[in-house]
Amino acid sequence: LLQISMLVLAFVLSHLLRRRRVYYLPEASASLLIGLIVGGLASVSNAQKSTRRWFNFREELFFLFLLPPIIFQSGFSLAPKPFFSNFGAIITFAIVGTLIASIVTGVLVYLAGLIHLVYRMPLVECMMFGALVSATDPVTVLSIFQELGTDVNLYALVFGESVLNDAV
Repeated sequence: LLQISMLVLAFVLSHLLRRRRVYYLPEASASLLIGLIVGGLASVSNAQKSTRRWFNFREELFFLFLLPPIIFQSGFSLAPKPFFSNFGAIITFAIVGTLIASIVTGVLVYLAGLIHLVYRMPLVECMMFGALVSATDPVTVLSIFQELGTDVNLYALVFGESVLNDAV
């Protein structure tokens, strides 16, 4: 029930931000703030176990009901012509770009460990970390692109790279 309430609050806040033309706070950031506030309240509350149940995250709810509309809405709203006309560039960004970003990030973390800027880890773990953080999802960038009315080809490149990057 709390998760559904947070979702409704995020929709209402998103609507208010758009209606009042508040551009300095993206909708994704506002939703993140709602989650941080509720998570902070759950963390500091001295509630009993029965009350803390309301704050538990249920993976089934997320994967079955919340994630599919997010993924399918983005896919349905994308115009297929710019996506498929830029497919070569998209696949290049998704595979080669992610590979390069993973290697560079892993090597930089390893080198930072060698000079004691961060905790020193083996190269394999640094490369795994690089692969993990290089596969990010540009949700906020795409929402800002939509609000600003960015060129369809640029939107298709970023969205397509995001979708194929998640697949890789």
